[in-house]
Amino acid sequence: MSCTATRLAPLSLVSLLAACSVAPPPDSPRAFSDQDTKPVAERTWARRVTSPVTQPTLFESPVVQGEVRPLFIHQNLPKGSIFGGGDFQVYALQLRVPITERLAFIATKDGYIDLNPNAGKDQEGFADVAAGLKFVAFEHKATGILVTPGFTFEVDVGEHQVFQGNGDGLLRPFVSVAWDPSSVPELNVVANVGFSLPMDSAHETQSLDYHGHVSYEVAPGVMPLVEIHGITYTRNAKALAVGFEGGDLINLGASGVAGQTVVTGAVGARFRVNDGLQFGIAWGVPLSDRQDLFKSRLTIDASITF
Repeated sequence: MSCTATRLAPLSLVSLLAACSVAPPPDSPRAFSDQDTKPVAERTWARRVTSPVTQPTLFESPVVQGEVRPLFIHQNLPKGSIFGGGDFQVYALQLRVPITERLAFIATKDGYIDLNPNAGKDQEGFADVAAGLKFVAFEHKATGILVTPGFTFEVDVGEHQVFQGNGDGLLRPFVSVAWDPSSVPELNVVANVGFSLPMDSAHETQSLDYHGHVSYEVAPGVMPLVEIHGITYTRNAKALAVGFEGGDLINLGASGVAGQTVVTGAVGARFRVNDGLQFGIAWGVPLSDRQDLFKSRLTIDASITF
């Protein structure tokens, strides 16, 4: 991918979002499908549950459906960090393919990273790749409860200049839960918890991550949302003698982070154009005293379902 192409990618996605994010009038065929005219308990989960937007490599929806999801992330780095400020961008593409009605293959991490620190040289390179499976273990549409465990395995094939490619892989089992009550069909609550277990504990840190999402459909296809994320580092590594970590996208293998927690929050919205296309946008900031490498983040995605 050329540097010019990577810098044009977010501009194209933002332009497309601006063109499509205005909700159509209620009688427009782009706002509703036959699913919307059914009682809530009879709708498919894809028409009931709003997918999370932020921390997409960790915060997996419990819904099983086919999806292609291009992503753009712009993260600002704190001035007090080892980078002296600056930023990085991520250009990625997620994929979800149903194997059965309850089982899906998921590819949650890949893409290209453009790192621009204030202290040091700009660097570019490919990210590690993570994929796995998720399975709907419990569903009860009348009460709006969906429970989906799964796992991903991250292969350390990325490039070192953008802090990828260290270690021997990372296994992350997780459980995702959704609640979409039939008494308040506009409301969605999604939660996720996962545990990152490195195959080489000397080069990557071990951590517990947990996430929450609340959204409310205020008009047809318009869903403002609030999300919160936490990462607690449970075991040090030995790769870098530092007291901070890289969060959801980067595992530095830090030696002084065990017992430390970073909490971030985000506000944004999803916009449903039609049955097969949604857009998401959210802005996130730290909520805890610890920031590590997280000053602020913009996340933009497009969800193309099939």
